[in-house]
Amino acid sequence: MKRILLALAGILMLSSAAPLKIIQMDRTRVRTSCADPCLVYDNGYFYLTMTGATRLAMIKDASIDNLGTDVHPTLDNIIYDSSMDRTVSKLFGRYAELSGTWSPELHFFSEEEFPGQSGWYMYFSIREKVEDNGTGGSRSIRMVVLKSATGLLDGPWVHPVTGKPGQSQPILDPKGKAIDRWAVGPSVLRVPDGQHKGTYLMWVEEQGRGEGKGKFFQKIMISNFSSPWQLSGEPGMITYPTQQWEFIGSTEKHPRVVEGATAVYGDHGEVYLTYSGSGYWSNYGLGQLTLSRKGGDYADPLQTESWIKYEGNPVFSSSKSDNLRGAGHGFFLRDAAGGRFICYHAYPVVNGKKAKTRNAYIEPYYIDYDAACPSAPEGVLRIGVLGTGVTAPAGTGISFVVR
Repeated sequence: MKRILLALAGILMLSSAAPLKIIQMDRTRVRTSCADPCLVYDNGYFYLTMTGATRLAMIKDASIDNLGTDVHPTLDNIIYDSSMDRTVSKLFGRYAELSGTWSPELHFFSEEEFPGQSGWYMYFSIREKVEDNGTGGSRSIRMVVLKSATGLLDGPWVHPVTGKPGQSQPILDPKGKAIDRWAVGPSVLRVPDGQHKGTYLMWVEEQGRGEGKGKFFQKIMISNFSSPWQLSGEPGMITYPTQQWEFIGSTEKHPRVVEGATAVYGDHGEVYLTYSGSGYWSNYGLGQLTLSRKGGDYADPLQTESWIKYEGNPVFSSSKSDNLRGAGHGFFLRDAAGGRFICYHAYPVVNGKKAKTRNAYIEPYYIDYDAACPSAPEGVLRIGVLGTGVTAPAGTGISFVVR
């Protein structure tokens, strides 16, 4: 930590832009009661959104220490209400009700990527309220997107085609029809160069529901875009559960889990993915995949064999922690000095028992290029303050540089 602070001090002294300053956080926890956090630092402000019940909130503050529920109550910051969204009835039927909104993510597209459609977008999934053997099921879930009407993260968030406030756009297949199968966790991947250069959408599908333990599993899918809300061409599969740690928690009714794919980019053009594996109720953690390449020519990201799965997975977990459980669903961001951080969720352990709700936490990470090996040819992601791949105690200090 001392070396990190000295390096940051050097950056601050050399910077010729607006003055930078180091924020010293006395804890890794960012916000309580916060699942699937997406944290963005943009133009001097932090923006935090998260999974909601039937509504989504956006928290904005210039200080990361002020993102907590005591400063910004969730109900005071609602930006989307599914009860007002006509897309719900279009996807699920006239009298459909939702039981949840899942894993919102914020992504910016340039004019080069999508001419005339650039700006900030929010991807998330909506889940129909379905009774499944007497309990709320998750069989009916679809992907949708909103766009900021102002081009700023402040919103308002509207339908990207019609501009109507609070109306979501379903993700469409190449024929222009709403994708009508189980699909969750949309996220964005960019290949920076070569014959496969472009912007891609990733998401999670499931296979084998109802077929029994080991036959029911998730798979991470990927496709080209023709617009921020429409796929083009046949999708490919990035990965499915193949490692033993990914099988933990699976039962007759619970799948083998790979989900929450998130792109991570290195200093020399490297393209990595992290993904959450194992059941969130068990040994949930983050695995690493690397997109193979030869020089500047990247392999086709739509092909499973293009992705190399690290044999040392998981690269981040709370299974050996005394104070957290179920750490996963990472979202990555940079501070004003280029420092790398991950925002993730986990259940705190209180009096020896796992709490019922998750909190959002932040820790630094770096890329260990010296650890390159056949299953991690571009290096290994070293996530967390401790540098061991295990979550740090919530009271651990963090330094974040802002303008």
